[in-house]
Amino acid sequence: MPGTHRTPVSPLPRPGIRAQDFTDPFTRRLLLNEGSTTELLERRGRCRLGLRVVEQTLAPLHLRDGRLLDMLGVTPQTPCLVRRTELVSPEGTAVSRNLVIGLLPRSDEVTQVVTHHSVALGRSVNLRGIPQRRTLLSAGLTTWQGTGRTVPAVSRGYLLHLDDEAPLYVAETFNPAVAPPWRGTGTGTGTAAPVSAVRAVPAVTTALGRAS
Repeated sequence: MPGTHRTPVSPLPRPGIRAQDFTDPFTRRLLLNEGSTTELLERRGRCRLGLRVVEQTLAPLHLRDGRLLDMLGVTPQTPCLVRRTELVSPEGTAVSRNLVIGLLPRSDEVTQVVTHHSVALGRSVNLRGIPQRRTLLSAGLTTWQGTGRTVPAVSRGYLLHLDDEAPLYVAETFNPAVAPPWRGTGTGTGTAAPVSAVRAVPAVTTALGRAS
């Protein structure tokens, strides 16, 4: 990873929306899932998802909400892992965009898991049998950038506890073709598209730079 520098981070989705308020059953299941998001998406799409690392660095966290700093046990000056990744379909389309922030784990094994460049976090944790639990903090709406347009997308944020390490904060945003952001009555009908068939909102190249 490159040397320490300041990376702006705004991880929290817009609050105040319960998972149960979304009309699509798969969207609700994603938001309430306490296990591996990767494995749930793969079971839904009947395909193996790849990992694309967009950014991975150590940097002080620039957060608007200081409560998250307290949850992570860090100060605004503490160098933390900032990792942005995408889960991609076999065709290369982004199915989810993910942010992981927090202290680098003390354990070399757990560090390898959370910084791996080719294996998704949830899959790697399960393969190694590392004790884990998730504490859901928020579910709501954010935006998904496609080719020339920005559309609403479902997002959630949670604390990931791995073994006896300090918690990591994970924010996941889902391609709206996979997890429709419909709410209430009159907001849309239908079902989520299979992951392997997602083409409605293609992946875009970000300006965050490549991982080293």
